Amino acid sequence: MISVVIPLYNKEKFIAETIQSVLNQTFKDFELLIVNDGSTDDALKIIKSFNDDRLNIISIENSGVSVARNTGIKNARYHWIAFLDADDWWAPTFLEEIFNAINGYPNNKLFASGRSRVFNTQVERYKHKFLPKNGETNVINYFKVISKYLPLINSSNVVIKKSLFKEIGYFREGQKKHEDHDLWMRLCVNEDVVFINKNLSFYRKTELNSASATYYQSDDFCLYLETILEVNKKISNTNQVFFKTYYNNFVLLTYIKNYGEYTKEEDNKVHVLISKIITGKYLVLEKLLKQFPYKKTYTFFKYFKR
Repeated sequence: MISVVIPLYNKEKFIAETIQSVLNQTFKDFELLIVNDGSTDDALKIIKSFNDDRLNIISIENSGVSVARNTGIKNARYHWIAFLDADDWWAPTFLEEIFNAINGYPNNKLFASGRSRVFNTQVERYKHKFLPKNGETNVINYFKVISKYLPLINSSNVVIKKSLFKEIGYFREGQKKHEDHDLWMRLCVNEDVVFINKNLSFYRKTELNSASATYYQSDDFCLYLETILEVNKKISNTNQVFFKTYYNNFVLLTYIKNYGEYTKEEDNKVHVLISKIITGKYLVLEKLLKQFPYKKTYTFFKYFKR
């Protein structure tokens, strides 16, 4: 039995397709919880037009995606939570493949499938050398993956055992950006991910959500930095090596990209945390930038991604 959680805020153009992709699943033993996060368009009217006993609507005041997802988790009746964003969709066999993997790996609590980013004119499959061969399923180390690639989990390809949230915690409420990555790091401290390398989840990459990723507010960045510090203390020595590669690159590039927008007070708060995390040339450069801020350094320093 699986509880599917869809957080919804003003996605009237896409929500019908998203819901239909869930109702079309070959695996039928699920409930669908749509958490309406104070939508002001016709999205609520659209979801009410579906007639299926498995579909339940929970309406809350607009509180952000983390609150919406947490509301869905806490109201879920079943032991497994599947997330799907309101403008994404699944292949018909997504839940069936996940259910089979759950039975095949009974000691694991995190499962994810292959996915694709869908642009206006192209579809881009998520792939890299650490994944199982195409069509196969295997256990993957999250920290090893993020040392080289984007996370293998996103908010539309993952299914998580509900008890893990009670052990580790939920999405950080009030966090507006990278709230999903923040949670994946915490959940994976002692857990690997069972990855089904089949193209089963589809993430719509629109101009709107691309634009929203351009600025990282200092409060959000500080929350993420605090999570890095917390996680790094808990993971194994091997994973610390992988994690160090990730956070040295990510933290410095994120700072370069955003620090020109921070006030002096915001910059000081961010700097205090950064100085506890990054090392070597990364820390030296961050300190230099803090002393001689120049807003257009991001393009110049992109080579740090290599």
